[in-house]
Parts: sequence; C-alpha cells; structure tokens
Amino acid sequence: MSVSGEIDASNAKDIDSRVEPLFARRHDVIIDLAAVSFIGSCGLWVVVGLPQVARTYGVGCAVVTNDTVDRLLHVVNHCRPPWVFDDRSSATDALATEGLWLAS
Repeated sequence: MSVSGEIDASNAKDIDSRVEPLFARRHDVIIDLAAVSFIGSCGLWVVVGLPQVARTYGVGCAVVTNDTVDRLLHVVNHCRPPWVFDDRSSATDALATEGLWLAS
C-alpha cells in the first residue's frame, strides 16, 4: 500500500481501515510512506502500531519511510523499529525471510 501527501489526525484512521482487512485475510503488507510530505503524531500509529496489529493476525507488516517519517521516529521513538526500511525492495526481502517476526 502506497501513501502520499500528508498523514495527520484527519486521515490516519483511513490507512488503518484499509490495511486491517488485508491482515484479516492473512496478507503480509508493506506500507510505503516514501511519498509522504508530512506526518503528524497520529501518523505514528501507521509506522509503529500497525505492524504490531499485523502480528496478532499472524502476518508481517513492513513500513518504508523517508526523511520526514524518520524525523518523527527519531523525535518520538529515538530509534527505528526493525520493521522500518529505506526502500520497498528491502522491505519485501525482509518479509520474505523474516515474515511476522519483524514486529517482535
């Protein structure tokens, strides 16, 4: 799933509502945020929370970020979770080899 533009309180739940049905159907998901120009604190759920939700369904979830998203992770989380990647290729490879263990 690719997301572009801004993620804030007005639309963060929209991403959630589109991704959770994929988890329910037992699909691994890559959330590509490379084209996101702004991410508010509500958008942190997309980066940190959804991969944890994926694990409850027994599937994997990787997130592709950019400098904008990484900045928020650094300020709020002080680190990058193991399921966050610089590009889609790395995320795909990790899901193929590590699967749901990314969100441990």
